Amino acid sequence: MLEIIYVSVIVSVLWFLYIYQKDVFGPEPLGKILKAVGWGAIPAVLLSFFLESFVFFWAGLLSAPLVEEACKGIYVYRMRKDPKLEGPMDGLVYGAAVAIGFEIVENLLYSFSVEFGLELVAVRSIAVGHILFTGLFGLMVGVAKIKGKRRMIIYGYIGAVLMHFAWNSLVSVHWASYFILVPVFILILKLLVDIAWKYELDVYISPREEMEYKARRFITERDGASTVALADELGIDPHRTALFMKSVGAKFDRGKKKWYLAAAEPEQQVTSEQD
Repeated sequence: MLEIIYVSVIVSVLWFLYIYQKDVFGPEPLGKILKAVGWGAIPAVLLSFFLESFVFFWAGLLSAPLVEEACKGIYVYRMRKDPKLEGPMDGLVYGAAVAIGFEIVENLLYSFSVEFGLELVAVRSIAVGHILFTGLFGLMVGVAKIKGKRRMIIYGYIGAVLMHFAWNSLVSVHWASYFILVPVFILILKLLVDIAWKYELDVYISPREEMEYKARRFITERDGASTVALADELGIDPHRTALFMKSVGAKFDRGKKKWYLAAAEPEQQVTSEQD
């Protein structure tokens, strides 16, 4: 059992950190993240068990997706009015935090089953199932907040339920489904992170086109530029600058500690005035 808990915790936390490290423009407070994990681990699990056992028992394979995504999503939905939840990235972070609490406890409970072994725990955790489902819902809560369109929340819930249902349905048919679902779910999670990251850039690096033009011209005129110099030019902190430069396709030369435009080698970059 200890091995199951260990694998579940480590893999889930690593996936969460993959998401959290992108939230650089206003990282969520640790206290709120831990509260989200706590909600997923205790209230969401207990409420799901009660509803699945005594209310939605008739729904079959749809029971778990309908109930669990609602119970996990309650926390993120209630946070939509919290000033700390500012957009899609924040929603994704809180959704993922709720999910890892839920998944760790769910794996622990499943471990009492004779058929539930360490290998299955590893596959379930690597597949990012709950993190993906509740992360999608959280992202859509964030989109709804900045766009003022509450229907986005409904779309997020429907999307989470459908993916959860697809997982339950396919893995119940044949174990080979894992080989399809695991890479697909990981790719979808990466897509969600990229979407949330784009929203972050559009909000915090604005106007983006102007910033990109300034950065490219600054690099070209100086035959490369350091992160600190670019940060001073753009008026943002160095960490944000580095992430922004990666997003526009610039390359960092670790030896020279300078950024260069990806379209040309350093020695080929000349100013338009020199042309």
